[in-house]
Amino acid sequence: MTKAIDGPRIIRLLESLLGCLPSETTDSSGLKASERRKLRDSIEQAIEALQRTLAGLDSVRQPPHVLDPSNPDVIGKLIADTLLVQPRHKLSEVPKFYGSGVYAIYYAGTFRAYSLITGTDKPIYVGKADPATPDAISPNSQGVRLWGRLQDHRKTISLATTTLNIADFECRFLVVKSAWQSTAETYLIDRFKPVWNNEVGICYGFGKHGDSAKTRSNTRSPWDTLHPGRKWAGKGNKPNPLSAAQITRKIIAHLEATAGLS
Repeated sequence: MTKAIDGPRIIRLLESLLGCLPSETTDSSGLKASERRKLRDSIEQAIEALQRTLAGLDSVRQPPHVLDPSNPDVIGKLIADTLLVQPRHKLSEVPKFYGSGVYAIYYAGTFRAYSLITGTDKPIYVGKADPATPDAISPNSQGVRLWGRLQDHRKTISLATTTLNIADFECRFLVVKSAWQSTAETYLIDRFKPVWNNEVGICYGFGKHGDSAKTRSNTRSPWDTLHPGRKWAGKGNKPNPLSAAQITRKIIAHLEATAGLS
């Protein structure tokens, strides 16, 4: 049985929306955050109601899926899926190559905190390397940026000799047309929630550089607390409020919570 269209409700939603809109003499930027949220919610409800109404009035059904190649989510997934079928390389043995793009790093060691992902296809870290110039049109003009970024990570891991072994790390990488690497990186982070990525907020600091006095004087990152080795992080940084044991527990809880992401 087809559900009846609730016309009065749609009208009430639209009236509510109009009541939330500022007058012509009112600067909308003066709205409080809560008022802006209410306005946005009202607009979204009105749009949803109108879409349902239009669908109910049209005797021809809408297609279940519409492929929009210009949608960043579509492009992000396409690039990510292509990356994930690339061969894996030892992080310590990546040959020098031209290009910028995206990459994923995998762990296959015995460090207890990462036991849930060791030897699996779930990356411990994903990232991007931007081209030498934003409008670079070929791998040569992009420079050796992607290779260089992987070398930075190799050096960082190689310094943490008390907890990590560079031989336990592999990577996948994919050269991407300039301007699309950020979209792909965002998709990969959202998809896998890698425990070393800053955006995840668990064991962040892996990609951090101690190039300035300001950076060196910051609080020591969870990554540097758990994997000491970078001199500037050990001597210059203030101790992290969390102990290595506490960070380990947070990592294990995060990996348990995201075990189904692949």
